[in-house]
Amino acid sequence: MDSFVYFALLTIVILFLLGTPLCVTFSIGSIAIMIHVMDFPVGNISQIFFTTISGYPMLAMPFFIFAGNLILSSGGMGHLRDCINRLVGHLPGGMAVAICIFAAFLGSISGSATACLAIIGTIFVPMMAASGYPRAFASGLAVTSAGLGAVIPPSVFMIIFGASNRISIADLFAAGVGPGLLAAALMCLLTVYLSIRRGYSGGAKASLALRLEAFRKAFPILLMPLIVLGGIYSGVFSPTQAAAVACVYSLALGVLIYKGITWKVFMDALVETVRLSSMIYFLVIGGELFGRVLGYVGLPQMISQWVIDLQLGPTAFLFAVQAMLLVMGFFFSSFPMVVIVLPLFLPSVTALGIDPSLYGALAVFCAIIGEVTPPMGPQLWIAAPICKEKIGNIMREAWAFLGVQVLALILVTLFPQISLFLVHFVR
Repeated sequence: MDSFVYFALLTIVILFLLGTPLCVTFSIGSIAIMIHVMDFPVGNISQIFFTTISGYPMLAMPFFIFAGNLILSSGGMGHLRDCINRLVGHLPGGMAVAICIFAAFLGSISGSATACLAIIGTIFVPMMAASGYPRAFASGLAVTSAGLGAVIPPSVFMIIFGASNRISIADLFAAGVGPGLLAAALMCLLTVYLSIRRGYSGGAKASLALRLEAFRKAFPILLMPLIVLGGIYSGVFSPTQAAAVACVYSLALGVLIYKGITWKVFMDALVETVRLSSMIYFLVIGGELFGRVLGYVGLPQMISQWVIDLQLGPTAFLFAVQAMLLVMGFFFSSFPMVVIVLPLFLPSVTALGIDPSLYGALAVFCAIIGEVTPPMGPQLWIAAPICKEKIGNIMREAWAFLGVQVLALILVTLFPQISLFLVHFVR
């Protein structure tokens, strides 16, 4: 291999360790290698920039982000909170159970773990603290349950992974439903167990009339995932078209029903969407350039051959990859893992006959868990000021819930139909 390649790759590593923005880190070294070593025309590099972000599936990402920002600003989140709280709030640790259910619903609306954390941290954590729950317990549950928002469709991470690697986004969405709901159910069971053990009591049981009233007010929001996901799986519209429908529906809810969207709120949501989408697009471009360099070096093929030589079966391979991704999550954030690391194993996935949607759902879930594990743990740094709790205290309570999420990964790996049943149904 040309010594220049080693020098460029070393430069990428150094820039990464210095904290340089990832899009710059991966782009600079990759472009240098492509021009100097691969004899790649400069004009074609600019074309890569355009084709990477202009693909039809990739257009779904900013629309889903915008829809999530609109619905979260619509003024209906309080009604959704009341609806869920009145349904399960009387259980031992009822408010804690409500967080898990609320996060699952938010995941089907926003597709963003950070957005889920912001809403849960500002709505539920103060409520739980005022009701006698330790703030650390509420914060640990909030930061871990927020990750469900990036697994349950529509997931921004799955859109990026699918669009970048030519995997059906609809299949990835379907594959994420089972693991996401299983993790949510297990977290609910754990919260009930811990609440009984620690003496966290539930609130008064709401009457049927109050439950129906709360459901009536929350129904328009509850209808949104049914419209979006139902439209995708029934073939009425594609994921990209579904994202546009979600934007229109969110805007209608916020303006006509909940009346929480003003012109200022609309512009703030638009600006935040542009900011986040731009960051993701530049990262995806850097990942695409770096992926071409890794393909030139032959790293994916080497990994695939190494896996073949180990003679691992599909289940053992998935366990090995998940273990590696969980360890990497201690040191890397989720976006570079989804863009750079996850595609490296796709040749091995194909060679072993593993459904790419199953691999994508499990791998994305592992990357999301890494968002909460120190020392990197970016979600912890976000949660601390939102929940008004020390990171150490949050992490102490979060480990049990992370363990339950890992258990969900193990169960889905051993019984892949938990994830694939919906994939096979919609194909």
